[in-house]
Amino acid sequence: MHHKTLSFISIWAYLFLISISYGHAASVRHVTMDEMLLQCHFVFEGKVLALEAKENSPKRIHTYVIFEIQDIIKGEYSSDTITLSFLGGTVGDVTMAVSDIKVPQVEEHGIYFVESLERSQVNPLYGWSQGHFLVQSDDTGIDRVMTSNEQPVTEVVKDMSVEQMNSSQETAPLLSKGVARGVTFALKGNDNKGLTTEEFKKILREKMEEANE
Repeated sequence: MHHKTLSFISIWAYLFLISISYGHAASVRHVTMDEMLLQCHFVFEGKVLALEAKENSPKRIHTYVIFEIQDIIKGEYSSDTITLSFLGGTVGDVTMAVSDIKVPQVEEHGIYFVESLERSQVNPLYGWSQGHFLVQSDDTGIDRVMTSNEQPVTEVVKDMSVEQMNSSQETAPLLSKGVARGVTFALKGNDNKGLTTEEFKKILREKMEEANE
């Protein structure tokens, strides 16, 4: 029995239909950290316990990722675990692959910006990879925050105002390259260890406090 992969064209056609229903699809906007914090229903630090792919209907596969919630940064949740659904996955000999979706894997430790706890979406994380941070231990055992591409996060700067953005000599990209505006990072493999997990979470909480003042 040969392995089947759903056509890329059919995937994009489906994503177009999803965009009509839910407002987010294959084209991912470059967002700011402040926007993510404001718009997300739930932000948490957690670890992936398990994954399960299911074919919910013909040619439509979702991967369900079960997380252990270790710390809640924004929002409320009544359970110690949460299950998030990502479009794509493999069931039997059929694989549905969606470009640019990075499904968290078992044992992954990270900080996750969940756009909605109510709506079904292609990717539950706000801005896709922009709302997906990894937590990795350095050689001394200290947990540090990385982008989803394993680049050390070195700073979270104050977002530019609209006026500053318009007057900037550099034109901001309309589409995401994987990291939210305001997040500064070092190149992968760089000796800069970046922010610790506690430093990163403190910055997020301070930003939320400022927004509420």
